[in-house]
Amino acid sequence: MPHPFGGHPRFEEYLRWARKQGCKVESGVDYETATGITRIVTADGKRWAIEVGTRHSDYLAPTTIARLDRLLDLESPWFSTDGDGENDA
Repeated sequence: MPHPFGGHPRFEEYLRWARKQGCKVESGVDYETATGITRIVTADGKRWAIEVGTRHSDYLAPTTIARLDRLLDLESPWFSTDGDGENDA
């Protein structure tokens, strides 16, 4: 069950949780722009999400959590929203 209020995770917490779900996480840097890039791939390799410019210490907004969950077909324990005013919780 998602946390109903607050409890927004840092990106590193989401990545740790995704790894526990069997996902693989790859992080790197685009040296031309000095921008961090993180790729999360599901265990079967059929779904993935790429996050650009998000530091591992950054807090994730509910819309970002919803997008990552949707792209990875996962249901994380944190509050998220699909962006049209309805909660996924």
